[in-house]
Amino acid sequence: MAFPGLLRQNIPRRDAVFADFFISFLLCVRCASAVQAPNRIFMRIFPLSIGLLYIVAVGCAAGSEKSPSSDRSQQQQSKSGVVIDYQSLVKSLRARGADATAVGEVDQPFFSIKGLMIKVHGEDVQVFQYANAAAAEAEAAPISHDGVAVGTRKIFWVGPPHFFRQGRLLVLYVGSDDKVLKSLGAVLGRQFAGQ
Repeated sequence: MAFPGLLRQNIPRRDAVFADFFISFLLCVRCASAVQAPNRIFMRIFPLSIGLLYIVAVGCAAGSEKSPSSDRSQQQQSKSGVVIDYQSLVKSLRARGADATAVGEVDQPFFSIKGLMIKVHGEDVQVFQYANAAAAEAEAAPISHDGVAVGTRKIFWVGPPHFFRQGRLLVLYVGSDDKVLKSLGAVLGRQFAGQ
């Protein structure tokens, strides 16, 4: 038959599958009506059961699709709330009411890159931005669970250390200010090391 190809030319793949199914259904109905069955009830039930099966299949496929509005809301949420770099960290902190200002650069001997220092609620927070998340994870791996050692180096902090990791960022806060910890936790998640 030539018409199945014509039906499928300008329709999405999912709809093409159902178009093929529907054409097969029509052919089954045609064949079933041509065959003389001993029981006429079968001739009436068979096409109805195939039709019901088609309706269920279409309904399941339609229910599994995402709506465009939910995609848009997820994109808007990711633009405003997900921390992926230094700028988005500062933006997210400010959006949550934290006073976050850039101070300058910082260097830690146990990290391979220089970081940026920001003030959050008046406290120093060190931000290290790596090329990718794998590099940040590799730098975070040797940090002890309590944050007092990095590899074989024991660090004598002036206050309790708090290490956070989000994407390609490592964030270090040395201190115990609850407002700072709550702000960092809200935008970066739970600390992975520290006291």
